[in-house]
Amino acid sequence: MVQQNVHYLQSNGLEVTDMKDQEVFWVKFPTGYRIIMDRRELADLAKFFKLHEDKGPGVIEMLYRVKKN
Repeated sequence: MVQQNVHYLQSNGLEVTDMKDQEVFWVKFPTGYRIIMDRRELADLAKFFKLHEDKGPGVIEMLYRVKKN
């Protein structure tokens, strides 16, 4: 399931780097915004992207960042 989330996010323009055996990930959005996530947060991000798939990655990023704060 983790690999599916990684591939889904990558197909939406994000760079996802496995930093520690599919437990910690470095995620870079198309705008350059970077964040470190665990596998649960990565799954939540993939779910958030799927929920807003009618929008582009930049818009989804802004919605996600506002929601996170």
